[in-house]
Amino acid sequence: MLDAVRLAFIGCGGIVRGHLDQGLKDFEDVEFVGWCDINEQAAAARREQVGGRGRVYTDAARMLDETNPDAVYIMLPPFAHGPAERLVIERKLPFFIEKPVAIDLQTAREVAAGVAANNLITAVGYMTRYRRSVQRVRELLATQTPVFMHGGWISGGPQVYEGIWKWWVQKDKSGGQFLEQTTHTTDLARYLFGEVTTVYAVAVRDRKPRPDFFTIEDASMVQLTFANGAAANLYSSCCTSVGGGVSLTVYATDMKAEFSGWEQSVKISLPDDEQITVPGESNIFAKEDRAFIDSVKAGRNVGILATYEDGLKATEISCAANQSMASGEVVTLDH
Repeated sequence: MLDAVRLAFIGCGGIVRGHLDQGLKDFEDVEFVGWCDINEQAAAARREQVGGRGRVYTDAARMLDETNPDAVYIMLPPFAHGPAERLVIERKLPFFIEKPVAIDLQTAREVAAGVAANNLITAVGYMTRYRRSVQRVRELLATQTPVFMHGGWISGGPQVYEGIWKWWVQKDKSGGQFLEQTTHTTDLARYLFGEVTTVYAVAVRDRKPRPDFFTIEDASMVQLTFANGAAANLYSSCCTSVGGGVSLTVYATDMKAEFSGWEQSVKISLPDDEQITVPGESNIFAKEDRAFIDSVKAGRNVGILATYEDGLKATEISCAANQSMASGEVVTLDH
């Protein structure tokens, strides 16, 4: 068992800053050895965030060969996935990857096959699974029959198209809001209700004046059916500036659970007017990072709740939604 984990990072943007600030930089059993980004200044900024530990690179292969990490964090936008994962898999290294794991199924499936062939420890940044609120609802659902759920991500969208927001509004870069952002809710739906069998989606467009490079939908409605017969309606919007937010309401035969906010606080209603309230956590990254580091040290999964396989299945649902938006037809998932 490792006493400390040597970590290297491929991609050093704002999401890495969040992981570091919420606890990772203070883990005593982590040694930061490498920071790689095509923007050398971003890599240098993350290095400074941990007190100057590790070396800065713009070439991922060189970093991996020179720093000899025990594990890697892959923190890239959807369109950039594939090459970094192949480098890490070739070296048989465990990796943590942020969501979504890819913009297309071919990439995600190739990576999943490499992970399986090498029996690698992986974790995906679906941090909501680790929340107390989600775990409590999941416990209750084990004794219930699921019925339906509805929810999603609603906002007014970016006002200035700079940084992440320049590529986020391009369909061929982000995959659209449902794939890139609402994926958290998609994964939560699957975590609570099980495997999805069919997907039907409708796109809403031309609600507001947009620049020519804005090619994602203004909004979408996505209908899911599950193998157990339950259903879900998940929505996304980046054109509604009033009354937005993150939410999910879950119904079972004898339960209603209302998740609200990015932190996913929940109000649970049960028979005989019983009410349970579970507040969400603000520093949730620390929980998923702790599970990954502990698993790398142990050489086996000792608490990771979302693996690369889960990331692949969330991507399958999102890609099916995009296919349905384009074709107008129901898409059946082949598991």
